[in-house]
Amino acid sequence: MISKKSYKYLIILLIGGLISSLLFYYANQRRIAENEVFVENTITRAKLKFNQELLKVNTVLESMAFFFENNKQVTLDKYIEFTNPFVSGLPGIRALEWAPRLSPGNLMHLDEGQVRVLDSSFNITKINFNSAHGNFAPTRDYYPIIYTNPRDYLQKVIGLDIASVPMVGGALRLADSTQKIVSSKPLNLITSKNREHFGFVMIKAVFGTDKKQVDGYVLGVYDMTAYIETILGPEMKVLDIFITDVTEEILPLYYSSPILIKNNNLKASNETSIDIGNRKWEIQFFAKEGLLVYPHTRESYFLLLFGMVISSLIGVIAFKNDRYQNTLENEVRTRTLDLEKSNKEKENLLQEIHHRVKNNLQMTSSLINIQKRKLTNKAAIAALEESQSRISAIALTHQKIYQDENSKSVNLREYLTDLMAYQKKLLPSVNYAIHCSQITLNLDVALPIGLIISELVTNALKHAFKEHQFNNNLSITVIQDREGEQLIHITVADNGKGLPPDFDPNYTSGIGFKIINSFCKQITGKLSYNSSSQGTCFTLSCKNLENLI
Repeated sequence: MISKKSYKYLIILLIGGLISSLLFYYANQRRIAENEVFVENTITRAKLKFNQELLKVNTVLESMAFFFENNKQVTLDKYIEFTNPFVSGLPGIRALEWAPRLSPGNLMHLDEGQVRVLDSSFNITKINFNSAHGNFAPTRDYYPIIYTNPRDYLQKVIGLDIASVPMVGGALRLADSTQKIVSSKPLNLITSKNREHFGFVMIKAVFGTDKKQVDGYVLGVYDMTAYIETILGPEMKVLDIFITDVTEEILPLYYSSPILIKNNNLKASNETSIDIGNRKWEIQFFAKEGLLVYPHTRESYFLLLFGMVISSLIGVIAFKNDRYQNTLENEVRTRTLDLEKSNKEKENLLQEIHHRVKNNLQMTSSLINIQKRKLTNKAAIAALEESQSRISAIALTHQKIYQDENSKSVNLREYLTDLMAYQKKLLPSVNYAIHCSQITLNLDVALPIGLIISELVTNALKHAFKEHQFNNNLSITVIQDREGEQLIHITVADNGKGLPPDFDPNYTSGIGFKIINSFCKQITGKLSYNSSSQGTCFTLSCKNLENLI
């Protein structure tokens, strides 16, 4: 039959196995959570970069348009010099181009009379406008590209009439009507070696001084693949991206990571929409495969093994400890009983000491009372009464100590209640009020605080109130801080006539404030006051050592 201790060892192993499994699980879950946060931060960073780079695109086109609007004679060298910083600084840029408006009348002024258009197969065809040889005469305005940067691999687009490009024609008309930067639909670039790389063209119309006639267009031509992989290089190690143009019903594709073309069933981690010119891109972000799956980290397996080993060790230690514990229990039990008996005797002795001290103080007060009856000098009688009040405050403290079960603290509320009951005998016409929650004081501060409060109350009763009035009020309020230095603030307030204007508690002739100042220093307390014709308020602030033990 299995013993109770055997059950204990079995439970230790089961709990150890459970804890190890939980550690294994939570270690992997923590890695998943870290990866999720990492992916979200990467997506946020990617969105921010998108917006920043699109602002650059707009800034460049606005700058180019301003350049042509304010410089009527722009040479190729000036154009190259102006656009070089943009070409070198913009990601994914393939060309910055200028296409002025040419009417049929001034087409012949082009070198060799070149204007080239696109046919449906993306071939560039040169049109000869020499009507003398029987060719047709143009009847519309043309917008051939005459300046482009860079020029090395873009020679074949010089003279290309952008108005004849189907994907661009609609954007040109929108740029005219809105006078804003617009974007083309996704299109295959003529100069792209890889026809799977889609691009887009940003267009800004340049107007003459009358703002009625378009002088030409500035264009920014971007390779979307180069654009994305340049601005999001670090992010592409974490994310796969899918970009479509949601302006169109067919949702043409701008860009897709290779894995998304092979597997179109993946669920996006996040998506956002960006307005670019007249179009709206929808960008979907997918975490790289493996980032958000259950990771089975080495750390988790280490924690699993470590937990099992520790559980086994705990079981062995528990077994040895039980054997050792049996040899000690009887001895500990015997010593505990002896200590409890000794502590009880000491507590009883300590309570008896406080009781006797309190009785001796009361006897002293009684002797003073007998001596007081034989005196006729009012000053001497008053001095003895003050001494009796102080002795009573001390006796009350010892009474509260021996009445407490552990003889280590004083209940402040009960102490104040008994103190006010004694003071009320001296001046019954005063209305007393105590506002104090359940606060206990350490013995080191209980006696000084009791004497300080007794002195403040006695002074108020002697000097604050006019005789034969029944609306005299005296209140004691105690507030304890719950944070910081855990101070207690004890306020003694009356509605008497107030202190003299020249009153200074540090320089008084009576012994009362000397006692108060002395005990304030003893408990590192601070005494503050304010007084007016409506009454006086003294506040004692000190640390409650009972809460610091």
